[in-house]
Amino acid sequence: MSPPDTILICPNEKVRSYLGDAIRAAGSRIVRELGSYGGATGLVAVLDMACDAIVVEIDSNVASALELVERISQNSSATVMVFSASTDPEVLVRCMRAGAREFLRAANFTSGLGEALARARARRAEPAGDGSARGRLLVFWGAKGGVGVTTLASNFALALRNEAKAEVALVDLNLQLGGVAVLLGVNPRFTVLDALRHGDRLDGEFVSTLMTQHASGLSVLASSDEYVPSVPIENGTLGKVFHILRQRYRYVVVDAGPGLGASTEELFEAADCTYVVTQLDIPSLRNAQRFLAHHRRAGQQGMEVVLNRFEPRKLEYDEDRISKALGISPKWKIPNDYPGVRRSQNTGTPLVLANSSVARGIAEMARAACGKQPARREKSARSGFLGLAW
Repeated sequence: MSPPDTILICPNEKVRSYLGDAIRAAGSRIVRELGSYGGATGLVAVLDMACDAIVVEIDSNVASALELVERISQNSSATVMVFSASTDPEVLVRCMRAGAREFLRAANFTSGLGEALARARARRAEPAGDGSARGRLLVFWGAKGGVGVTTLASNFALALRNEAKAEVALVDLNLQLGGVAVLLGVNPRFTVLDALRHGDRLDGEFVSTLMTQHASGLSVLASSDEYVPSVPIENGTLGKVFHILRQRYRYVVVDAGPGLGASTEELFEAADCTYVVTQLDIPSLRNAQRFLAHHRRAGQQGMEVVLNRFEPRKLEYDEDRISKALGISPKWKIPNDYPGVRRSQNTGTPLVLANSSVARGIAEMARAACGKQPARREKSARSGFLGLAW
C-alpha cells in the first residue's frame, strides 16, 4: 500500500512547519499546503485533489476553521483531521459535529499521528458507502434510580429498529451496574469499557468488533458484566465513540447511567433528543426539574419528558401542576404494568414483543423518533387509557 497523501491547512507558519515535519516523519506525503482557511480558490483546489487525509489546525481561528471542516466533510471523501492544543471537550464536540473524523491533540500529536494516517489510508481503500447522513443520537436519562430508564431505552431501541427498518445501535452507559444485556438476553464478548479504555485505537473497524447482535438485528454495546468502581474517561473519548457510531448507524440510542463525570455534558450536548424519564413522586419531579432548568440555561434543545409507570386513576397532581413544576409539559405517558415488566426482566423477553399498553406507548415514541405519523389512537377496554402521547 502506498503512503497516505495529506493536505495541510494551517495559517500559523511556525505551527504549519512543525505539523509538516511530523506528517512527513509519519510516512505521509504532503501534496498541498494552505496558509489560510478562506478563499474559494484554495477550497476548490483542496476538493479537486485526491488525498487520504486533510489536516486542519483550528486554534488560529476556531469558528473559521470549523466552517472549513464542515464544507470539506460535505464535499470530500478524505478523512478530515483537526489539530488543536485545546483539551476542552466542547472543542472536540464541535469538531465532530462539523464532520472531523480524527482529533489530534498537541500533547500526543506525534504518537497518535501515524495510526490516524493509517486509518485514513484504509478508509479511502474501502468501498464507498452512503456517508451523507449522520445518525441521530437519542439519549435516555433517569431523574433518579429505579424509574425504568433501562427498560424504556432497551425496548425503545427495539421498537425503533422495527419502525424505521434501519440500523440501530443501543449503548449501555451505566458503567457500574448496566442491565441492557440482561434485559435483552444477550451475552456480550466485549463491552463499552473496551471502547472507553482504548481511546487511541478508536475507529469504525475497532468499534464494530465490540458490538453484540440481538436476534432482532439491533446492535448492542453493552456495559461490563463486572462491577467496576471507577472508570476514568479521557476527555473527548466518549464523543469519539458516538461520532463513530453515528457514521455507521441511522439511530444511536443511549441508556445514560451515572458515573460519566465531565463526559456527561458532552453526551447531552451532542444528543439530538434527550428523553427525561421520571415518575410522579416528589424526588423524581424535583430532580427532573433541576436537570431541565440546567439545560435550558445552557441553551440546549430537544428535551422530552417521559412519565413512566403512569396511572391516571392514582394521580395526586393535575397536568397543569406537573407542567408548572417541570417548566415543560410532559410529552409521553407510559402506563404502569408491573407484572409484565417483571416477567420481561426475568425471562429476557422484550416488552415490545407483547401486545400491551406499555408496548404501544413505546412504539409510539419510536414512530415519532423516526418521523412517522402517530398511530390511530384507540381506547383500551381494560384501562380506559386514551392515547399514548401528549
